[in-house]
Amino acid sequence: MEELTVKQALDLAVKKHNEGKLNEAELIYRKILDKVPYNADALHLLGVIAHQVGKCEEAIRYISEAIRLNPNSAIFYSNLGMAQDALGKEDESTESFKKALEINPSYDKAYLSHYNLGVYYMGKGQVKEALEHYNNAIELNENFFEARWNRSLVLLLLGRFEEGWREYEYRFKKKKSSDTRNFGKPKWDGSSFEGKKILIVSEQGFGDTINFIRYVPSVKEKGGYVILECKKELRGLFEGFSGIDELVDKEKDAVPGIEFDFYIHLMSLPGIFNTNLNNIPNKIPYLKAKPRLTKRFKDEINTNNFKIGIVWAGNPTQDNDKNRSTTFEKFKILKKIPGVDLFSLQRGEASLQLDDAHVINVADKGPLKNKLPF
Repeated sequence: MEELTVKQALDLAVKKHNEGKLNEAELIYRKILDKVPYNADALHLLGVIAHQVGKCEEAIRYISEAIRLNPNSAIFYSNLGMAQDALGKEDESTESFKKALEINPSYDKAYLSHYNLGVYYMGKGQVKEALEHYNNAIELNENFFEARWNRSLVLLLLGRFEEGWREYEYRFKKKKSSDTRNFGKPKWDGSSFEGKKILIVSEQGFGDTINFIRYVPSVKEKGGYVILECKKELRGLFEGFSGIDELVDKEKDAVPGIEFDFYIHLMSLPGIFNTNLNNIPNKIPYLKAKPRLTKRFKDEINTNNFKIGIVWAGNPTQDNDKNRSTTFEKFKILKKIPGVDLFSLQRGEASLQLDDAHVINVADKGPLKNKLPF
């Protein structure tokens, strides 16, 4: 096969690769390598396909061989870093992303290397370094909304609230948007809505809703009728909450079938009210358990010891669950502290890890079994 023919074959394979025809592309890459075993581009792209189909160890082997043949390709190192990262080899992938940027700071996918370095440094708690890389990613690709949303989290951690809340709104433009529903009504801007109805939309997890519902009374002060959408498991907890005129259950991918004039997502409210460390709504407690539940659990938890409720795992389908959940084993050390009683509040499959008689299980009692205790 002449070089021109190899180039034509490679161009055809890349075309099929870009069209998502991975099997056809792989076949051509392999035929090229049968004729030219040391073609770095074919090796690299075979590695990319391997990564795409989840064969990351194989991807690393192919791309590493391509780098040996051509050590000056930024994109080779970038894709090597992606495969390494998929296997949890964070330190190795970080070095690969750095090497890609060292070779060419402005190659086509440089913004991805900066983004991945931002994620790495954020995980290490090095927020200023993370911010620098997110800024660089956005400078190279201003429509890279994942980087803009991640940057919002860094800005909020640094106390730069005005910028942080503004960037936080990019959560709706990410590839995995926080909410893809079309509400068909104007988004509320914080102005008076006297005589109108507003739908406050819940989003993200249970904890986020419980935390940010504290803003609802501030919405009510702007006038009008306040409807809160929430997951049905939280309805009992929120019934009678100050500022809520009506509760509606959240149905996946469906807009509530009720009349309203404006809508606003619950976690957009801190930005609407220009929240900083000095004006976070702090009327505490702002949530109360129902008397019948208080009475029901009173005898069980009424001890003279210091009481600690423990939950070690969240939703296993959450994208970041590996960094949010742990095991019951990690909590056993608390039993060594004198004067402490442990209460398990864990739900779901993770609750099966509980195997200790010295931990009081209040999560699966009587008629509330398999439901949240609200």
